[in-house]
Amino acid sequence: MKCTSLFGAVCALGLAATASLYGQAVNATLLGTVADSSGAVIANAKVTITETSTNSVRSAQTNDSGNFTFPDITPGTYSVAGEAAGFKREIRPRIDVVVNTSTRVDMQLQPGNVNESIEVTDVPPALQTDRADTGRKIETVQTENLPVGTNRNFQNLLNLVPGTTRASFQHSQFFNASSSL
Repeated sequence: MKCTSLFGAVCALGLAATASLYGQAVNATLLGTVADSSGAVIANAKVTITETSTNSVRSAQTNDSGNFTFPDITPGTYSVAGEAAGFKREIRPRIDVVVNTSTRVDMQLQPGNVNESIEVTDVPPALQTDRADTGRKIETVQTENLPVGTNRNFQNLLNLVPGTTRASFQHSQFFNASSSL
């Protein structure tokens, strides 16, 4: 976009503000592998995800390695279903997908009729091997009960991490009421 009017400075400022918004992560990724009971991957299996609060549905096929990916999805709670010819349909309800994460849902389909389905309700958490970063979702109830000090400054959460020392405020002004860094 080119700014060629009297308001060029305002237009340039608007472009700079717009460019800074591109770095914000607002979506997530859901991925996994579909295999049979022996551990062999299933190519061309159909995987369907349903966002439980909006009932929006997306489908994909697994590749030759049995992997599927749903990039750029809205964070929320999803139901994931996998099916293939000659196997029972497997459903994983209540998969929590958090912003800027890659949530892995591996499925193991059992031999049987597609009309039959298995709902897996309790699965141990998978080891995250897709990304090197770590993170955690903090619920509202947790933040209300955490001792973050006066003015409920979110930066005081750093002081609650085990093994850390109190933050140094070398460049903070004495009139900075919330002791922000």
